[in-house]
Amino acid sequence: MFLYRILHLCTLVLACHVLMASVGAPAGDSHAKQLYKEGLQMKRDGRLDEARQRFTAAIGEDARFADAYLELAGVYQLQEQPEPAKQQLLKLLQQLPEHREALATLAAIFYEQKAYEDALTYAWRAQQHGRKGMDLIIGCSYAGLDHPAEAIHALEKACREKGRTPDLLCRLARLQAQQENYKESIRYYEEALKTDSTSADVYYELGMMYFNMENYKNATGTFEQAARLGRPVDADLYLNLGMAHLKQAAYDDAIRNLLTALSLRPKDIQVMTNLANAYYKKQDFPHAVSQWNNILMMQPQNAFAMFMLGKSYICSGEVTKGQAICDQALKLGEK
Repeated sequence: MFLYRILHLCTLVLACHVLMASVGAPAGDSHAKQLYKEGLQMKRDGRLDEARQRFTAAIGEDARFADAYLELAGVYQLQEQPEPAKQQLLKLLQQLPEHREALATLAAIFYEQKAYEDALTYAWRAQQHGRKGMDLIIGCSYAGLDHPAEAIHALEKACREKGRTPDLLCRLARLQAQQENYKESIRYYEEALKTDSTSADVYYELGMMYFNMENYKNATGTFEQAARLGRPVDADLYLNLGMAHLKQAAYDDAIRNLLTALSLRPKDIQVMTNLANAYYKKQDFPHAVSQWNNILMMQPQNAFAMFMLGKSYICSGEVTKGQAICDQALKLGEK
């Protein structure tokens, strides 16, 4: 709803400004003006149904009263009725096709409804008619339509106009990650954290980028910082921490985190496989055997788990048994 609020505040300012008289306020209908003023007061008082009636009556007196249309649409938005709000804005555009506030507000409503193509259309029109601040909706709409390159271009323009806020920077970071530009994604996340270093989610997402870049030391640090800042205790956090430790051969830390992940998400094959691998690399072969067996109980045709079970038996001294299991795994892999 934040786009609604931003645009609605802009509407209030413009609606009350004297200059609006030249772009839609009635020139001579004092009755329409009075109805409109009464509507504004009722809106401020929270009497939204009565305000709606006054704005509707003002429009009835003057079909080109732009401010009344905008305020009426705003009341519908406050009442969480986007469809009638859109109808009023479209009626205004029939009277004044180039009204940029109507175009901008329509773009915001369509965006909130995830109608990204319509949002993009109205945002472009608003921008063409001089409405500033539309690059945010344009960029987010492109992102919703899965056009990351166009989204990045528009959101960079939004940064120049609105400032490089943490929210915008994180949006850009995610879009860069979507294109597998992890280095650029990291740059945006790090810039966001310079402004707000308290966001657990941003640290977690940054950790994922470090992991993708195979910078496991930094990945571990940012995952742990995310946990310290209150990242919800979930299996994904401990799985990623466990894998980052495993990549650094910190087997005890890997096992500790993977056991926690398994307690939160029992029978998760990815967690179980990493845990078995950690035990194997630590040369704790009895525990490795147990974990590979647990996987095979759930996935009897898992050739990799079967082969690693055989290797674990071999390394624990049961060579004949281990070789037989490895041979069976290889045959299974050939099918």
